[in-house]
Amino acid sequence: MKKQKKSISDLIKEYFKNHPNQDLPHGPVVDWVEEHYLKLYGKKPRDTWRGIRHLHEEGFLIKVKKGIYRYDPLFVKKRDLEDFTPEQKEAILKRDGYKCVICGRGKKMESNFT
Repeated sequence: MKKQKKSISDLIKEYFKNHPNQDLPHGPVVDWVEEHYLKLYGKKPRDTWRGIRHLHEEGFLIKVKKGIYRYDPLFVKKRDLEDFTPEQKEAILKRDGYKCVICGRGKKMESNFT
């Protein structure tokens, strides 16, 4: 049977799952992940720190303070986008001047692309 390849995220999750409900600084986690990744693949992983931050953004880790994260199996959540009612959508569009707050595209610009 072929062994499944472990990603950097898989190793980070493994470390935190082995240390539940503990406030852990980046350093020891990064060192452990890099050591295991090196043993598995013969090369150093890229940007383990970013992987930790990404897992926090996904809701897998709780950020306690800068550089300190915790895995709590009871509070792991998957972020879902909220479903807004038509009234809420209209209020948001009106509030933002019917323009995207990120790219600035609005109703007039939309018609150029359809």
